[in-house]
Amino acid sequence: MRVALVSNALAQPTRGNHTTIQRWIHHVNGIEIVPVPADATTELEAPPDLVNGYHALNGGLAARRLASRYACPLVINLGGTDLFACLQGDRAVAEVLEAADAITGAFPAFGDRLDTCFGRPMPYATVPRGIPVPDDLPPHAPGRTLHVLLPAGLRPVKDPMFAMDLAERLAERGLPLDLRILGPELDCVYARRIGERAAGLAFVTLGEAGPDEMPAAYRQADVVWNTSLHEGGSNALLEAVAQGCAVYARDIAGNHELMHEEGAPGVLFDAADLDGAERFHRALLTETEATRAARIANGHAWLERYHDPAAEARALERVWRSAVERSRK
Repeated sequence: MRVALVSNALAQPTRGNHTTIQRWIHHVNGIEIVPVPADATTELEAPPDLVNGYHALNGGLAARRLASRYACPLVINLGGTDLFACLQGDRAVAEVLEAADAITGAFPAFGDRLDTCFGRPMPYATVPRGIPVPDDLPPHAPGRTLHVLLPAGLRPVKDPMFAMDLAERLAERGLPLDLRILGPELDCVYARRIGERAAGLAFVTLGEAGPDEMPAAYRQADVVWNTSLHEGGSNALLEAVAQGCAVYARDIAGNHELMHEEGAPGVLFDAADLDGAERFHRALLTETEATRAARIANGHAWLERYHDPAAEARALERVWRSAVERSRK
């Protein structure tokens, strides 16, 4: 079985989408996965049995055209932006999803929202995010400064501007912290605004890190933030838990579903609750070694229960094989 996996993130290894795709390529067994850039113009070397579009908004249009060209099933992996756009009445996204033989997403609740959006049951299946758990972590003790990491591409949906505002307000309250924002410039105009804002804050740094560098970045951090306006299932939060970081995530679609799983180790926050933010981060500064060890053990148990990469691969394989089998009947 051959799957053409279409995405606009294949050339950007610092993006979470690229991380997910690479995990699928390495964990799905018995299926040939052919990565296809969304802007590719050349023909495939061999016809696929199925075309998979990674996100309706970014890979979906190209994937739909490719599936039509080869007369094969179309599967779309739903992103948080896709779901938001669909609920807002975006016809381009809706048309891609309507054309799909199957749609996957990270949480069961996303399927319910799709059904509401279209007014009928959609061919949805849950494919949970997976992340490997490291065998061992080096010791880490909080210092006098709290190190905050925001892994996020520079674009409005990730809202790094809010992260800088929050860091500034916490600093004004006397909380010693620094904020490191790691991610590529995905919106040039917005990225320029972020750079100008960061230049005026001595405790904020911007940069990028490749997949091989991210484990070290997590290990240098005390807490990982997610300030997105909506999410499809954050790889960064799972990676943060795996590497022993505390997690502080905005209470929005995607984060809400993730952190409401039983035993989830992260804290969801209301953007207006500055008092709560201060209490949470001051507690981290005084976290004992025993408390940290217990938090990490709980996080790793949660990952192993809900976010096993092998389970993710099996769920995706079931969707692909089922779509191909239905098309051949």
